[in-house]
Amino acid sequence: MRVSLFVTVVAVPALLLACGARSDPAEFDLGSGGGGGTGGGTGATGGGPPVCTVELCNGVDDDCDGQIDEDSQNAGADCITDLPGICKDGTVVCTGGALACASDVAPQPEICGNGIDEDCNGIIDDACAKLNGCSDGTREGFVDEQQFPQIAGCSGGWDRPGVIYTFDPECNRIAGNTSANPAGKGCRAEDLCAPGFHVCKGADDAAAHAPGGCAGVGLEPNLFFATRQGSTGCAICALGTETDPNICTAASCVADCAPSDVTANDLFGCGTLGIPNDGNCGVLTMTSGNVCSAIGGPWWCGGPNDGYDEAHAVVKLGPEGGGVLCCAD
Repeated sequence: MRVSLFVTVVAVPALLLACGARSDPAEFDLGSGGGGGTGGGTGATGGGPPVCTVELCNGVDDDCDGQIDEDSQNAGADCITDLPGICKDGTVVCTGGALACASDVAPQPEICGNGIDEDCNGIIDDACAKLNGCSDGTREGFVDEQQFPQIAGCSGGWDRPGVIYTFDPECNRIAGNTSANPAGKGCRAEDLCAPGFHVCKGADDAAAHAPGGCAGVGLEPNLFFATRQGSTGCAICALGTETDPNICTAASCVADCAPSDVTANDLFGCGTLGIPNDGNCGVLTMTSGNVCSAIGGPWWCGGPNDGYDEAHAVVKLGPEGGGVLCCAD
């Protein structure tokens, strides 16, 4: 019996040491029959050894292998983080004895024009577009960003009418001829400009951002880049201060009228497509012609009886043929 009792006393603490339990044999009440607990049981109650179980994420060595929280049964599931963009999807991990949702990927540099937030800051295509001026990150006019940092010719479509007003973007700037939405479905003209840029307000705004005017737009054929500039008809732009509504109309062909909601005849901008406007519009050298007849499809500016408000009516239902001039804010 002495031999048997000795073996029991030595063996039990050895087992418990593997599970991180108490190492002093005197601490254990072996009782009659050598059981680890009261009544001869082997459970954790009554000072007996702990029960080894499946490893959980709880800061405890549940499976008694000398490691804590490794391969936790309640980790590894898919989860959603609180981060936007590509960082949204994650996996449940065990860290510090607690479960957390860790993103599957780290933030990446933005890729322009794909409608994805790669840098996980909640803004799509922001980092690269700000430098470029166009929401899709590619310029088709004033292409030299170093020479023309304040103005860009941005191609693409839009199906929400008008350029004369300053609208808020309507399709989150997912627009432009190299974007995922080249025809601009659900977009306004403003969506072609990057954050920090706007559709140039007219000849004066374009001149302030491109001192040489349209000379730097480039020679690529069949491109017209519109601004918000309107006229009183006869390709005479509203660049003055006169506001008398009896004088300044969309058909009065009067110079010196101020820009207004009424003086919205024709479109004016830069490019190689359209009609030269003979110096009647400051630095803007090209005009659309009546109902955009000189720039053609996919530009559309109203029917044959609507030739007085093209700047209100214009839509562009495809990426070809240019787009808008975007000026830095």
